[in-house]
Amino acid sequence: MDIVIAAAGKGTRLQEYSGDIPKHIIPIAGRPFLYYLLDAVFTAGFRRVFIVGGHYVDKLTEAIAAYDQPENITVVNQAESVGDDMYGTACPLLAVKDLVQGDRFVYTMGDHLLSAEDLQLMQQSTRDAMVAVTESDTPERYGVVEYTEQRTLKRIVEKPSRPKTRDVNVGLYTLTPDIFPLVANLQPSERGELEITDAINQLASDHPVRVVRLEHAWMDLGRPEDIIALEQYLKPSNLKS
Repeated sequence: MDIVIAAAGKGTRLQEYSGDIPKHIIPIAGRPFLYYLLDAVFTAGFRRVFIVGGHYVDKLTEAIAAYDQPENITVVNQAESVGDDMYGTACPLLAVKDLVQGDRFVYTMGDHLLSAEDLQLMQQSTRDAMVAVTESDTPERYGVVEYTEQRTLKRIVEKPSRPKTRDVNVGLYTLTPDIFPLVANLQPSERGELEITDAINQLASDHPVRVVRLEHAWMDLGRPEDIIALEQYLKPSNLKS
């Protein structure tokens, strides 16, 4: 199965650290952060990896070339593929729609840390699309996932003031080619961006989208304080224990 990793964002909240490099390759515990996700991706059995870059894509490409298995990774320049006048979490899908193969693929974010086991979970045998969730003490900071008793998606609500659940979207999806026409016809959100969650919500209105719960740690590199937490979690002494 193919996997697509979005790594085009500027990381504006991390400018002190990512002013001249993509935030996805900020050094964490001695390695570019994206390497940890790639380790999990290959351990999970993915063999074709597409990384969609944008901000300082040349430096992203250099970092990927220095990774252990660069021959299995294709870096796609989002601006060259779809133009530089569109922005948002749905844009990487537009950039790879003619590249991914098979009836399903996995899509995730390059600034997230995931386990190989949870990435394998997203490859389970089913025809349905899937959305991964984890429980959060601060669901109002994220996209909150509402679903039925049968664990099919109702909708994802971005940063609600009164969350109906504590289950939040972690930006990890198993998708089918049905997603591509939806993404192609998306309208910009209030933020002026093309949002993958808008496309997922549309998909769920016509097709069953299963909600699956992560079994292992999920961490996000979004704010300066996340760097400290990730350094602690990823230092070699912890990884060996």
